[in-house]
Amino acid sequence: MKRVVVRLAAVTLACLITAGVLAGGGRLIVFGTGLPVAGARSASSEDPSLPVAIPVQATPQAVAVAASPAQPAAAPAETAPAVRYSATPFRSGGRGYLGITSRAPGLSFAAPIPGTIEIRLYQFIEGEVRVGSNVPSLPFFPYVTIVSADARLTYRPGALGSVAELSVADGRVVVVGDPLFRLVDAGRSSWATFYDARAPYDVVVSLQTLGGRDLDPAVYFGGS
Repeated sequence: MKRVVVRLAAVTLACLITAGVLAGGGRLIVFGTGLPVAGARSASSEDPSLPVAIPVQATPQAVAVAASPAQPAAAPAETAPAVRYSATPFRSGGRGYLGITSRAPGLSFAAPIPGTIEIRLYQFIEGEVRVGSNVPSLPFFPYVTIVSADARLTYRPGALGSVAELSVADGRVVVVGDPLFRLVDAGRSSWATFYDARAPYDVVVSLQTLGGRDLDPAVYFGGS
């Protein structure tokens, strides 16, 4: 009887050991302890058929960055228009005049008021200013006048042809903006030949009422 009991105990112990091995996936499980068996490896290293945990690196996520609003391009600095002439008021013989000095080649003059054109050609002969003369060897100096309903605006450029080129004819009716003449080359106004050799002006302008009273021509010439 004692032997039977011993055999039953041995069989029971063997059954328990076998069940523990099967339940532990091939590992020897020792009941009664929570410590791993020394030298035991992980299940994945013992059995290649078991899934192996592969470390996955976190994929960097694209972070949406709000675009800064485009800065408006700086407006180009405005460039002041080139000054093409200067205007200098002066007086002579008790009357007022305006001296125009050109600062650009090919300076053109247009009618600032409407009216009828009056052209007179002068020559300087033996120290005298003469109108209506015709000495081919001497330069002709034009006076270009616009006669309006209430005023006379007169321009005195330099020698005709070599310095000044007319764009209108005597007797023509002009409106504001119509071309009068242009300076084709450097040369001083007839004023320097007739009255004052020191006058540096390219054109001398006067403005008078039809009765002969002086007006200020500078209102039509701002120096632009």
